[in-house]
Amino acid sequence: MSKVIGVITARMASTRLPGKVLQKMAGKSVFAHHVERMKNVNGLDGVFLATSVDPKNKELIEEAERFDCGWYAGAEQDIVDRHIKLCEREGADAVIRVTCDSPIFDIESASRFVAQFKKEYYDYIFVSNMTMIQGTLSELISYNALMEIHKHYRGAGVSMHIKENMDKFKTLGIEIDIDLCRPEYRLTIDETVDIEMIRHIYEALYRGAPLDLHDVYTWLDDNPRIAKMNMHVGIKGCEQQSANLMEKPLYSIVASGRKYMILDEHKRMIAPKEFSERLKELFPELNC
Repeated sequence: MSKVIGVITARMASTRLPGKVLQKMAGKSVFAHHVERMKNVNGLDGVFLATSVDPKNKELIEEAERFDCGWYAGAEQDIVDRHIKLCEREGADAVIRVTCDSPIFDIESASRFVAQFKKEYYDYIFVSNMTMIQGTLSELISYNALMEIHKHYRGAGVSMHIKENMDKFKTLGIEIDIDLCRPEYRLTIDETVDIEMIRHIYEALYRGAPLDLHDVYTWLDDNPRIAKMNMHVGIKGCEQQSANLMEKPLYSIVASGRKYMILDEHKRMIAPKEFSERLKELFPELNC
């Protein structure tokens, strides 16, 4: 039987928000919420922190041990190698990978990745009808694929080489419930306003068990002032590049639950009126 482990990539020296992984939400650290969610992914053969040897991460490692989460500290910049070393040490065939800025990542799709991989080998399994940049998704990467990636790339966008060369890997895209395709909501943590926004969600909904993503979106629909708090925040370069490898439009009209939303090139929602004005600028001959 194939072995799949959950890997949470985290470090204290975040570029935009240092120490964010140990900030508190509803009485637990951001990292602890990731561990709790990962431990609820069906079929995993262990949950691990992948961090670096930077001494600043000592407190983070102690937090991992407090929550019975294994860990590996490797090179600061060679993030791919951290995953490889964990696979080799644990005898794992694949990882479910999530970065520690996604404290509401979808447990159900991650569980489907594991079940599918244990039935049939794939280099890479991902969600095909939603991008990862909103902070709600994980991905499965096999040990073999990690080894191939490492020949070409070592940075934060671990799966980027696969996305640039999909024809060279055995990949599988699965679709998630349309009600979970809500790209207008930003549920990832890069800046202070992000953690403030997600802290509101946790304080309203957390009752000691992982939040259900359906409940989160329902609450955001009912609390638009909170939902809009971080809409102005830009996307990190590697995240946008990775997303654009899967879809490269200047604008996107995407399903959002039972409705449709318009996203700009930075994956931020824009109003139909603004979209119409931009179309007029791009195509003056059109009567929009």
